[in-house]
Amino acid sequence: SGMTPHGFMLDAIAEKAEQAELRADFDTVAEARYARIVDSGKTIPWNAMRHYLEQRLAGKSVKRPAARKLAR
Repeated sequence: SGMTPHGFMLDAIAEKAEQAELRADFDTVAEARYARIVDSGKTIPWNAMRHYLEQRLAGKSVKRPAARKLAR
């Protein structure tokens, strides 16, 4: 493969560091989105959002579903 063991280890470390950064970014976005849901008390039910996304993927013009208060 033409790579030394040391080079292989450096690549593996770099890959793990990149994965950790991506995971941290994902967690930050998820926490921000959850905070917005908690603050507003509103969300879009998955079945409504899925229908909306499927219609958009099919090239159809469809109204975006409205956020509703969470059921508690």
